[in-house]
Parts: sequence; structure tokens; C-alpha cells
Amino acid sequence: MKALLASLLLAVSAVTAFSQVSDKVASTPALNNDWRPGFINITELNGGLGVGLTGEPYSKNFFGITTVNGYQFTRNVKGGIGVGVMSFNGGTLFPVYLDARYSFNAQEIVPFFSGAGGVALSLKDLKGATRIFINPSAGVKWVAANKTGISFSAGLMALSGGGLRDSFVNFRLGVEFKGKE
Repeated sequence: MKALLASLLLAVSAVTAFSQVSDKVASTPALNNDWRPGFINITELNGGLGVGLTGEPYSKNFFGITTVNGYQFTRNVKGGIGVGVMSFNGGTLFPVYLDARYSFNAQEIVPFFSGAGGVALSLKDLKGATRIFINPSAGVKWVAANKTGISFSAGLMALSGGGLRDSFVNFRLGVEFKGKE
């Protein structure tokens, strides 16, 4: 009788343990919305300081604003298409690029990795001053309110074109908006 009761208790415990939901439970409604798939917009202020030789055009520093419109596929993965305007020491460039982000599982403060790459167009000299770039970075996002987050990241941007390559340590401060379901 004891063996039967112990076996029954073990079976009920095992079934109960394996029928639990595998996802974490969000501590606030804002986090719950942040974890859901949906359309996103990330608008960021950008700035960077040149690394290495900074005497050439487009190599000393830059600042600008960019916006990414995309989709959050899972709690951790986002991707989108970005555009913006950036002012360098050699002129103004208009980046058009792809942006991908991976967020780690967290609650209100969310660490993430980001990668962006594309073309930075010069409208004054489309053939001679247009550059390609890649920009990996790491940062944190604070889930500030329902469907709104504030992010800060730092990374290394490499710019190439016109026979030159330039590198920058860059910083981005942004606001992330989430669309309606």
C-alpha cells in the first residue's frame, strides 16, 4: 500500500512539474508588452569620436539622428531597416542600413547586442564620398513605460569608401516605441 501511495504521489508530482509554463512571468504589464512580438520603432541620437588617423575628411567625429522601423520576432530578437542623417567633419551622410538586435532575458534593465550595416550616402558626391559601414555595439535598455523603452549603447563603427577606412567609438541614446498588437 505504501509503495502504491508513493508511486501515485511521484506521478502526480512529475505531471505537475512538467505542466508548468516554461516562460518567465513578467513583474509588470510594461514588461509583458515588451516581451511580445510586434512592430517597433527605435529613434536614436548618435555621436562618435575618430580612432587612429583623424586628419582626413569623415574621420575626426560625427553626430546625427537615426530611426529604425522593424519587427520584434521573439522576446529576444528584433530586426529592421534604418535611415538617418549624420554630420561628419567632412560633410553630411545619409545612412540606409539593416539593424539587428539580440536582447538577453531580464526584467526592467535589459542588456543587448546590436549590429547595423549598410551604406551612408553623400548627396553632394554620390560616387566619391558615399561610404559603406558596419557598427556592432552593446548596450542596455530600460523598460520605462508601457510599450516604451530607453536605450544606451556603445560600439565601434567602421566606415569605408573613397579609398579610405575610418573607425569611430560611437555612442547611441535612443527611445524604443512598440506598436499596437
